[in-house]
Amino acid sequence: MDPACSGRRNALQEGVDRKKHHTGRRVPFGIVVAASVCAFLVTAQSATAVDISFRSFSKSAAIGPPAEDYAAKLLDISTTVLGESGQVKFIKISPTPAIPEEFKKNVVAAVAAGGPLAGGAGFDAAYVSGSTLNPAWGFIYNSGVPFGPNFDEFLGFLYGKSIDNGKASGLDQLQKILDENGKNIVAVPIVGSSHQGSGYFMLPVGNAGSAAGIGLAGLCQQDWTFRYLPPAQYVLDRACDNLEAGGVIPKKNIQFVKAIAGGGSLVKAVTDGKLQAYEFATPLDDFSQLFGLPEGNPGTVGTRYLHYPGWHQPFLITYMIINKNVWNKLSPAQQALVLSVGRDHVLSSYGENLRQQGVKLEQILTANDGDKTAGNDLVMVQWPESDLALLRDATIQFLNTRASDADLSEPDRKDYGKILESLRIYISSNNGYWKVRAVPDALRFQNWNDPGGKKGWDQTLK
Repeated sequence: MDPACSGRRNALQEGVDRKKHHTGRRVPFGIVVAASVCAFLVTAQSATAVDISFRSFSKSAAIGPPAEDYAAKLLDISTTVLGESGQVKFIKISPTPAIPEEFKKNVVAAVAAGGPLAGGAGFDAAYVSGSTLNPAWGFIYNSGVPFGPNFDEFLGFLYGKSIDNGKASGLDQLQKILDENGKNIVAVPIVGSSHQGSGYFMLPVGNAGSAAGIGLAGLCQQDWTFRYLPPAQYVLDRACDNLEAGGVIPKKNIQFVKAIAGGGSLVKAVTDGKLQAYEFATPLDDFSQLFGLPEGNPGTVGTRYLHYPGWHQPFLITYMIINKNVWNKLSPAQQALVLSVGRDHVLSSYGENLRQQGVKLEQILTANDGDKTAGNDLVMVQWPESDLALLRDATIQFLNTRASDADLSEPDRKDYGKILESLRIYISSNNGYWKVRAVPDALRFQNWNDPGGKKGWDQTLK
């Protein structure tokens, strides 16, 4: 080993160890990379360049392209650190292939079987929604729970040593559960995104100017077909059932279609009479997928009331899942880079997504202003707080009864219960701080001006 490299590595490692000892915190990404570069260079000769093809699931702006950005970042960093002979290249399969029939639309099973590198009939890797990891509990690793922790709060669970009294992270728990169930995949979080809108509806739930809101009770009685991804579908459905059981409404009339993450034109489904209400994603995603279409946009087809807050999905984390046989073809240095760059990209992609949301929301709300047809204009609507409380209550009921849901397999119920309880412990240990740490929204940026007193800090939406 080069003595200079050895000296730098030892000095850096001593600094890292001291910081970890004195603070008890994870060391920042940049320090870890700096401390590891020399070690990586020493092992570069044993690392062989690997091209890994992956299947993607979405084209929407805040979800699809960031996965390709992760691949580009990993290629650049692995080439810089390990040289061309050790680079790791993820290559998106285009166009997106169907999942082979033998896997019954289960992309996790297809990746577990492997693709060309693994000698299987499936895929070597796939970029997926966290919900795809498991139909019973994957949603928790996708977006937490409705009314649950936001992005930064969930990162403490995912990356912090939140499991078993500081022995493991939430991500460690995820991988352990996958391993115990013989899934033959490695799950790497790579993209983060912010709060989503909670629905484009034909009528407003809350008051919208001169239009009176129909409330949750009115919504439940509409003859509407919804596209709502679980668990939001289950929560809304249960909330309506509660109103019917309590005699608040005579009958629940809404129904749901099976929603596939990232699939199909929702606007066209409305024009075809198949949908009357739906949620999609963030303003950035919505503008990229629901506007500028030949069939129109949410406003022109009648679903012009855009609802907030995003009670159902306070964030989104998406994953690259990799066949284990392919994973084992990577050297320890390559594996470390795949994981470290993934963690870095969850943060940087979240930042890049978040910085665009306000502009895109404004573009959505003004998208049809030029046609001079008031009935096409997009209108933002807030859910009444009383209705949010009903949805919150339905969320608690859903989460608790799912632990004994006979429709789930016994292993899935057990794993779901374990994950939910670990999240509960983490939240109950920290929520006291979360409740007091922030100042009221009314005091943030409102009536703030630049030094000249003319330019404000606050954004005013239509």
